[in-house]
Amino acid sequence: MVDESQTAAVEEWVPSRHQKAIIYTIGVLNLIVALDASIIVTSLAAIVGDIGGSTTEAFWIGTSYLLVNAITMPIICSVSDIIGRPICLTFAIATFTVGTIVCCVANNMATLLAGRCIQGIGGGGIHSLGLVVQTDIIPLRWRPKWYAVTLGFWALGLCLGPVIGGAIAETTTWRWIFYLKFPICAFGLVAVPYLLTLKPKKRTAQEKLSQIDWIGGTLFAASGTAFLIAISWGGTQHNWDSVATLLPLILGVVGLAITVFYEARIAKHPFLHKSLFRDTASIITYVAAVGQGIVLYSALYYCPFYFISVKRYSPLQSGLALLPLSFLITVSGMVTGRLVTRFNNYRWPVCVGWFVGAISPGMIMIWRRDDSAPVWVMTYIIGGLGQGAILNAQNFASQALCSPGDEGRAAAMYTFARQFGMALGVGIGATTFQNVMALRLGWAGLPTDIATHAEAYIETLHSLPFGPNRSAIYDAYRFGIQIIFSVCLSLSIIMLVLTVLFMRQVDMNRKLDTEHLLDSNKVMRGWGNGEQKQSGDSEGR
Repeated sequence: MVDESQTAAVEEWVPSRHQKAIIYTIGVLNLIVALDASIIVTSLAAIVGDIGGSTTEAFWIGTSYLLVNAITMPIICSVSDIIGRPICLTFAIATFTVGTIVCCVANNMATLLAGRCIQGIGGGGIHSLGLVVQTDIIPLRWRPKWYAVTLGFWALGLCLGPVIGGAIAETTTWRWIFYLKFPICAFGLVAVPYLLTLKPKKRTAQEKLSQIDWIGGTLFAASGTAFLIAISWGGTQHNWDSVATLLPLILGVVGLAITVFYEARIAKHPFLHKSLFRDTASIITYVAAVGQGIVLYSALYYCPFYFISVKRYSPLQSGLALLPLSFLITVSGMVTGRLVTRFNNYRWPVCVGWFVGAISPGMIMIWRRDDSAPVWVMTYIIGGLGQGAILNAQNFASQALCSPGDEGRAAAMYTFARQFGMALGVGIGATTFQNVMALRLGWAGLPTDIATHAEAYIETLHSLPFGPNRSAIYDAYRFGIQIIFSVCLSLSIIMLVLTVLFMRQVDMNRKLDTEHLLDSNKVMRGWGNGEQKQSGDSEGR
């Protein structure tokens, strides 16, 4: 006999006007997060040229944002379980706005890095809470389909970011990469308090404060930051065997181990729920999220660097060159979302995505300096199709594999894992690139410190007279980037094997199970339209 609740779950879910407004608002906010992460790539040289700084400091402009972004996600999502989604999302937008203001007025690298860290806190909250909110209003079976809206805006930001950053770097002050975010920040600060009427379980102020995992959150933030800093500057700013690298690395690993023990055995209200890692399939899903973060951001970060340094593209041209990848990620992700919802199956898109996605870094490894546009366009098309399928389907595998009621926590953990991978990807890529490039320069009898200042040296490289030294330096740049993508190829193959062997398929027909209920009465009265009850209304679930 078919369970009545399951039968209801497979009926077509239609969102109300209020729910659609929330979904599209989340999409617009994710646009600014993606824009902030990608726009910096093609404008780094202009920033460094204006306010000064080394290649290492330029690298930290991107890494500091990703690092703080990743650490923030699980903490702010856990706090939102207790004090509510609206106040936490509004706080995240306000923090992002403050960080943007600091970046706008920065006249030195220290101030700019501080602003990027503040932006990272806000961006992490916006991105992760946007996904968590959807677990409160959209049934799991229909979530991949409607997440395509968020994915579309997010990918639009990835598409526009490098192009806009390159255009700004060439035509006006780099500060415009931050000025243009203020309209969306203002929209979010107005729209979120009005539209997001999710009400958590009623608690007194004292109960709310007592249920926040202050100790666990502090341990995680401190140890996670130390670990990522060590990974980021090991082999670049400091040698791997130096105290500056080993000390934060050891403190980070030990701190994370203590955090896991505390959360599993001691914490009364843990923000890291061990139930999320209840079996091998769940664990592999989060591992694969880290893997995708590394592979995806390596392409988004180091391919423009390749075009600017090796192929002598302008910042604007390098941004345009990235469009096929960003566009295909969007299309693939949106189509995959509809297919996952239609066929109630997320496993095959994940496996196929990793198989197709592994081909792209393999093709980048054999790029030559004089390759024509069709070569890298085809590489990006293949990579975009694979990464887009993974981006959507793997996300909801984590939610399907968790226990009912844990879907919001699973969404937050998955988003953190992917962002953690992005931060690792930039750090690992920088270490790999500089060490391999220095090795290649040494073989050619050239100064190895060129690798340390590779970003700043690009202008000098392009002005060198034709000769063996010029060719050798170009080859060193190309060789360093190729080795980065050999790491991505190996990682993609490992992820393919793990997902094929261990990721299992479960039924996605599941009714909403959340304490955060949506109150549409106030919003509907404000619109002056008493909306008829639809299957998407959270009242009466």
